[in-house]
Amino acid sequence: LMVAFIVCQVLLPTYTKDLECIPGFQQKVFHIEHSSALTVGQPILNLVFDDCQENHKLNFEVSSPDFKVEPNGALVALRNLSDAERALVIHAQSAWAEDTAEVLIVGRKEKSGSLKELLKAEDGLGNIRQRRSIVAPSLLIPENQRPPFPKLVGKVIDIDRPNGSKFRILGKGVEQEPKGVFKIIEGTGEVFVTQQLDREAIATYELQVEVTDVSGKTIEGPVSFDIIIIDQNDNRPIFREGPYIGHVME
Repeated sequence: LMVAFIVCQVLLPTYTKDLECIPGFQQKVFHIEHSSALTVGQPILNLVFDDCQENHKLNFEVSSPDFKVEPNGALVALRNLSDAERALVIHAQSAWAEDTAEVLIVGRKEKSGSLKELLKAEDGLGNIRQRRSIVAPSLLIPENQRPPFPKLVGKVIDIDRPNGSKFRILGKGVEQEPKGVFKIIEGTGEVFVTQQLDREAIATYELQVEVTDVSGKTIEGPVSFDIIIIDQNDNRPIFREGPYIGHVME
């Protein structure tokens, strides 16, 4: 009885931890305040990913070449933040789980020629229009994902989107063959994949994203929006020798 009690005392904390663990990034969206103190080559953010199985074979991929993620989850800028992309998606995958997180750089002064620049182009009413900014970072999606579908894979953002306007994506995989592979939630910009993907068939989907008014008229965009398919090993492991005999002590 005493032995059973001790075993329960040892196993119960581990069992409780497993019940509380949710695989994936422990935070899905990060906002980095732009600052001159953030230097190239130094960690600017710590990403916490947990697959609830000790993160065996954990690997990070970043949608922007201006950044990298160290094995310990530290996000490092490879370029001055004033010149780097201001929105990126990070994909993490281990032997047991995978997930994506979004990182946005805020508070940065936009340079001339950026999407936030005021374009002094007069329309028919003589009003000055502001070209709003659609943030559509490239998405990295592993091929051969398991159901259920549709599966959330990313999000398109428009900082100054007018009330009542809608997101729309166009291109191969949407209204062009193969149709219906991707869809976007008009009101939120959330992008979903509806089926398994095969990188050998199509490695990159080059889409366009735009914002429309309630009548369907384009009021912003289109902006390029690439979805990149990540290669997975399609070959099952084969044991070429054997049989293998092992012993486990009670």
